[in-house]
Amino acid sequence: MLKKVFMNDVYLCLGGNLGNRTQTMDNCLVQINRECGKVIKKSKIYETEAWGSKSKKKFLNRVIYLKTKFNAEQLLGKLLAIEKTLGRKRNNVKNSDRIIDIDILFFNKEIIKTKNLEIPHPRLHLRNFVLKPLMDINKNLIHPVLKQSIKKIFKNCSDKLPAEEFNAVKYICIEGNIGSGKTTLAKELAAEVKGRFLAEQFEESDLLSLFYSNPGLYAFPLEFGFLLNRYAQIKNIFKLENNFIIADYSIYKSLWFAKMNLTKKDFLIFEKQFKLLEKQLPKPDVIIYLNTSIKNLLQNIRARGREYEKKISPKYLNKVEKQYLKGIKQIDSPKKLLFSINKYDPALNAELIKKIKNCLN
Repeated sequence: MLKKVFMNDVYLCLGGNLGNRTQTMDNCLVQINRECGKVIKKSKIYETEAWGSKSKKKFLNRVIYLKTKFNAEQLLGKLLAIEKTLGRKRNNVKNSDRIIDIDILFFNKEIIKTKNLEIPHPRLHLRNFVLKPLMDINKNLIHPVLKQSIKKIFKNCSDKLPAEEFNAVKYICIEGNIGSGKTTLAKELAAEVKGRFLAEQFEESDLLSLFYSNPGLYAFPLEFGFLLNRYAQIKNIFKLENNFIIADYSIYKSLWFAKMNLTKKDFLIFEKQFKLLEKQLPKPDVIIYLNTSIKNLLQNIRARGREYEKKISPKYLNKVEKQYLKGIKQIDSPKKLLFSINKYDPALNAELIKKIKNCLN
């Protein structure tokens, strides 16, 4: 006859403010599932200022509900081992910065006080960054010492540090002048982060070659056509995908080129339509701008050999660069990263991707 295994109900709080915070938290969940039991529920991730510390590095925190066969002391030993595996280095400084911290909040309805362990966690009722994610999982959970629900404790909590829902980067746009290498970088970044690459569909436009031959005549239909195409692409991809999207353009590109190529009268008409459409689209979390010399741009344009680009002049590329830099400064919502490229070489994109990943966490 098989021996019945009794599973314990445990609530853990995961937190950290060093390194790649989201990746560490993901790795932590994987190890807890493997070493400790089964994660049944997990809260949203919340970001907060350092609690009880002057550190400027913000913490990410989340609470998980776990079923485990281990007793509290055994579980603590396993959690400490996971912290160490993930790079936690303990010191004697209270509330110091750390790569990961795993606290046992509740263990069944037990009240435990030993040399190494106190459950329920003695300060959980004082911390918004614990109570708010606990509300996501079980707001009616009763604290066995305070004899109050999490909902009531959260309502009465005096903590002044807000816990804001954290949204990890999901939508990155890589921008740059004609020939700056944005498409190649976007493809490689998407592969690196296992995201979906969204390429601008522009080569099918017959108007491009006509525009470069006669800008005055074809500028408005070209720019308005691009706006509608970009709008439809972005709208459709976010209907189908709940994934990391890496695009080699942003919707703002339409406004910047229109500002440069249209008459003042036509631009006012265009801008009105742009604002109506732009409001309906998700905003990028990050816009990356690749800045390089006109000489490099011309070399790249010649190397890729597109027939319709042969008439692009250095003067036109200069105008594009000035408009891009001016336009990016005027966007105040997304995070903006500017990378200057002095020389193209095979290792360039790998170096840029490393820098981008460091900036995202």
